[in-house]
Amino acid sequence: MNTPGPDHARTHARNAADAIQQLNHRTFGREALPNPPQVSEVTQFLSKLADRLPQALDQLSTAVRRHLAEDLIRMDDGTDAGPAADDVLHHLGQAGLHARTLSDSLHKAASPLFHMGTKETSA
Repeated sequence: MNTPGPDHARTHARNAADAIQQLNHRTFGREALPNPPQVSEVTQFLSKLADRLPQALDQLSTAVRRHLAEDLIRMDDGTDAGPAADDVLHHLGQAGLHARTLSDSLHKAASPLFHMGTKETSA
């Protein structure tokens, strides 16, 4: 595991976004996922991604709270950072709840997919 740091965090977040974009390109069209086991495997990996999102969002909230407590936030319009930080924290919290729902839904989708195979075709 890499040493935590601001550059590593940004790089990993950017790489995760890029990976999902590439997944979107690679799952488009009939040939992309030609059989149920491939859909199952991709769904299982996406459920693992969703499982990890709430922790990442919580850690972002922790950073915002720390920055606010240490008076590190400066608003570009000169207003008090408190209300904006409260808004950020609220929305990150909501995103965490939605991520948990996403994870739950993906696990529910993955369960029957795990039992799906490909029918033999007669030529």
